[in-house]
Amino acid sequence: MTIHRPVATPDLPGAVLVQRAQKLPSLTGLRFFAAFLVVLAHVGVNLLPRVAPDQVFAFRLLHEAGAFGVSFFFILSGFVLTWVARDDDSVGRFWRRRFFKIYPNHLVTVLAALLLAAAAGHALTARDASATLLLVQTWIPDMKLQFNLWSNTPTWSLSCELLFYLAFPWLLKLLRKIPPARLWPAFGVVYAAIWAVPLVASWLPKSGGIHPGTGQNWFSMWFMTFFPPVRMLEFVLGIVVALIVVNGRWIRLPFAVALVFPLVPFVAMGYMPSELGFVALTALPLAFLVAATAAADIDSSSGRTWLGGRTMVFLGEISFALYLVHWLVVVYGWIGRTSPTWGAKPGAPSTWPEVLGLAGLTIATSLVLAWLLYVLVERPVMRRWSRPRAPRADEVLRPAPDRV
Repeated sequence: MTIHRPVATPDLPGAVLVQRAQKLPSLTGLRFFAAFLVVLAHVGVNLLPRVAPDQVFAFRLLHEAGAFGVSFFFILSGFVLTWVARDDDSVGRFWRRRFFKIYPNHLVTVLAALLLAAAAGHALTARDASATLLLVQTWIPDMKLQFNLWSNTPTWSLSCELLFYLAFPWLLKLLRKIPPARLWPAFGVVYAAIWAVPLVASWLPKSGGIHPGTGQNWFSMWFMTFFPPVRMLEFVLGIVVALIVVNGRWIRLPFAVALVFPLVPFVAMGYMPSELGFVALTALPLAFLVAATAAADIDSSSGRTWLGGRTMVFLGEISFALYLVHWLVVVYGWIGRTSPTWGAKPGAPSTWPEVLGLAGLTIATSLVLAWLLYVLVERPVMRRWSRPRAPRADEVLRPAPDRV
């Protein structure tokens, strides 16, 4: 669904609110790139070692691309939910919409993962399956739980989003009390808190082993990467930058500049110590990109961006489904069946044409399955259950009990 909302009643006396009746199709298109970065990371880190095992820098960039995409989602989520928030909405209706947006897709893909794991002979413990099903896995600092190859691993981010959604009505109410002139200082405070996370992580006890992909102490990595209250800082950053745009305080950063801006810290991540994490470097340019993209759609004189075209909007609509299905295609599809990491026999594709063909086939299959999940599950469920039931004619004409 294209992002739009009606004009809201000003929350603050004298605030200059941006007209929010306009649609923001470019943000929908932007969602696809957030999801595709995660897909690219999971496909790339499993295929690159077959053709270029010595390319440590490229391997690390691919690994960080997935982290980059997840952070992108968290910030974008905070922005979009703030943009579409209605003054007459209730907490219950908001939670219902969020539940039916994420859980049916999650349930279908987790059940598919359990069936595929059983068929492949990879047993999942009751703890792992139940923690994933209930979206509480990131609260448990267990490396085996977070990186269980046979479950639908990317759902860890939904565990964080669950906390975001539960807290959002009160977060928005609190942050709306910030005077417009102080929104940028508030942005700076949240961003400073994000930079403080690696420092706090360095003080934590060294336990849980070493993560093989990054070489980080596991407990510190869990705190920086998976612990929901820490990741909520990015969500809050998205809320604050949305309020900056809504209150007419945006700095008018050109869209083209904002589009290139995140590339600088993305490349820099390959040279930075893993103990710094990735959010501190990328949160600011990603927040600026989201705001600049929204501002480009708001500015009617420049028209919509190329991200708001029909194809990009369609890809953005299926991006959540793509995020959830692609790992199953990677693990149980052609890559998994030819990967020694997952128990396959030697003789896997090892030339660039073979590997690129395998990557293309995996991505194409993921897109088709994502479209099917969106058409058959996500869209029908949202249409049927996420909206309030329309009152019958006799209910409309009947006076309320307290007015009889």
